[in-house]
Amino acid sequence: MPRDRFVRRVTNLLLVVSEAGPDSQPFAFRTVAASPAAHRKPPPAPGPASDVFEIVKAKGNPYPDQISVGRTRNCDVVLRHPSVSKLHAHFRQDAQQRLVLIDNGSQNGTRVNGKLLSENEPQEVAVGDVLQFGRLTTSLLDASRLFDIVREQARLARDMANR
Repeated sequence: MPRDRFVRRVTNLLLVVSEAGPDSQPFAFRTVAASPAAHRKPPPAPGPASDVFEIVKAKGNPYPDQISVGRTRNCDVVLRHPSVSKLHAHFRQDAQQRLVLIDNGSQNGTRVNGKLLSENEPQEVAVGDVLQFGRLTTSLLDASRLFDIVREQARLARDMANR
């Protein structure tokens, strides 16, 4: 699909998982506490993505003014990782129509570009930001940036195959 068509079709922002960590597990209801050392290393550059999540309100979910992020199926964005709380954080627009991320008092914290968020304190986020939910590292991207990353990964894979 050409880039311009992809960008027209994908109109919402995206969370791209860039690092799930060695403890990725299937869906579970028990939150695992992360050690402080888990957050000391710098976030990785967007690399091969294992999952892409559209930041969009799920049909029938309550609270129409926010998009919930968490481990349980009733969240709008479901991140199935043991360090992500059941209802970890949420996105909403502030009075100036900027996108903000708010930690809901999660067990393992929420970070924006490495900065730990205080509970219930909105933090403005923008395309290109690295967002951490517990030990799950994601990048906030629009369709244009995602297309460029996927195209570059495909080019690198072709180059490796031709060696």
